[in-house]
Amino acid sequence: MNKDVVGKSIASNRNCVVFKGSGISTFWPRAGAIAATCALLMLSAGAHAAAIAYDAGTLNFESTGQSMWGTGAAFRKEESVFVGTQWTNKTASFGGIAGSVTSTTVNTNPLWAAWWTCKNTIDVLCGDEPAKWPVTTTVDTRTGAELKVTSSGKVGLEFGYSIDSGSVDSTVQFSALADLPDAPVETTDIIDLNANSLLDSGTIETQSPKVEAYISAIMQLSGSVNAKACGILLGCAEGSTAIPTVDMDQRILSVDLNSLKVLDGILPGDEPLAEVPILNQSLTLEGAASPLPPYAGFKLTGPGGLTLASTVPPGPAVSVDLAEIEVQIPDIETSGTKSGPGTISSSGRDDFLSAQLDLDGAATLLGGLPPLGLNATLIDIPGIKVEASLDLIDADAGPVLGITQKFDLVPTLMVELAFSNPLQIAGMLDPQTSWTGKWSDLPDFSLFETTTFSPTYWIDAMLTNDFGIDLGLIGTLDVLKLGATASVAGVEVLGIGPISLNGLLGLGNTLFETDKLDFSVYDFSFGLGGFERIAGNEFTIGVRVPEPGTIGMLLIGLFAMGFLRRRYESTDRKGYAF
Repeated sequence: MNKDVVGKSIASNRNCVVFKGSGISTFWPRAGAIAATCALLMLSAGAHAAAIAYDAGTLNFESTGQSMWGTGAAFRKEESVFVGTQWTNKTASFGGIAGSVTSTTVNTNPLWAAWWTCKNTIDVLCGDEPAKWPVTTTVDTRTGAELKVTSSGKVGLEFGYSIDSGSVDSTVQFSALADLPDAPVETTDIIDLNANSLLDSGTIETQSPKVEAYISAIMQLSGSVNAKACGILLGCAEGSTAIPTVDMDQRILSVDLNSLKVLDGILPGDEPLAEVPILNQSLTLEGAASPLPPYAGFKLTGPGGLTLASTVPPGPAVSVDLAEIEVQIPDIETSGTKSGPGTISSSGRDDFLSAQLDLDGAATLLGGLPPLGLNATLIDIPGIKVEASLDLIDADAGPVLGITQKFDLVPTLMVELAFSNPLQIAGMLDPQTSWTGKWSDLPDFSLFETTTFSPTYWIDAMLTNDFGIDLGLIGTLDVLKLGATASVAGVEVLGIGPISLNGLLGLGNTLFETDKLDFSVYDFSFGLGGFERIAGNEFTIGVRVPEPGTIGMLLIGLFAMGFLRRRYESTDRKGYAF
């Protein structure tokens, strides 16, 4: 029969293995002695079943302006110059109030003079001052009206630029928890704090590489108006009201890698009044008709409405859009929050290449249907082109190729734990005065004396940037679409719209959109820095010295173990089989 004899010290979280084997009746004296010794060790350690919860306090970490391409700071610069006038709490007054408020004391009782003489000569006989003899009269002679205007404002132009090489901003909130002994421990105890960390929340925001310069019109105004009116013998009345607040920041010109925009965001849908492409290039294929021979043909139009190729002669013409190809530099901004137990994620995309077939135009040209929209070329001479377009219904569909970026931030809570007195850490030979590593990996340790623990926390964060492409189909539908353009030497100097009924009503124009097929091009991970260190709450674990009686019991147990070992060795030499 096989039996295990095991003693376990709950307080010290240690296992005291006595014996494992067969023939327990043969070895019972030795096993019993060892079990007794273990029981003595358990008594010496004491019982600490309960624990005190430790909380490190608020651990909110923040990192800004880090590169999305590798460890280190991103190149990010932003400057602006304001040209104009600005003021703070300036007051202007209009009108005025004349007169004043005066008070006069009059003695109306005829006996006042006699009493005053008596009072100053024979004070004992005159008694107290007669009540209510003096009379005070107040006269208000103020008249007129006054208006005071107090305001703060800023009016002028702002010139600025911003450069971002691709940056990441993030926040991380952690909880650091542990179980502390509820009473002083013994020097023989092995202590496990059961430390663990929890990612409470977090955010991540990214900006792909971007360069922009701008000129903005600034108008800011705030303040109050105070009015006051007075009449003779009637007093004054006054009141105040706030000036309607004005806060306008309108881009006059803005230029980025894709285009130059005039009055960006002034039209519905945040569209600019006019736009001149730079690296944002488009090609439009049109079916055209001209009053001059040849009557019908095709036109290929490039950026700014510049005619690149045409089978109809220059001059006034009517055309129908057939297809359009557009290429642009993606501008991707992402933002996200905690997406799993230990991950903060964000993702975003932007179009890179789109090819759209004009469905109504193709049906008109190839199917013999009446045109639902026309483009009229009013002027088309070398260097100058003026066009206008009107579509009752404009339906486009085709593939769209986009650039995608997905970010996963995995933070780990680290700690540098300083000890006020050296202590013994499991697995280390010499006593230590500090320990560094993951908070959740705190090692077991033993104390020689009462010790205060001082933690300093920081974040070890790994950022994964998954750069890829996606492909999908999209269809759009606009109703009553109107636009006009004028270009000189291929540069658009005037652009109206296109404006549609959808935009005026605030409705979307998406007819359909398929799920996109994603392809990961480059997936790389690196350490994200920029997080500051935070000093957490300190904690103290006390140590009590074992009583002499307990030490004696331990010595007796150790002596018994030595005696039984010698007896076992002697018996073994006599040839007993076990």
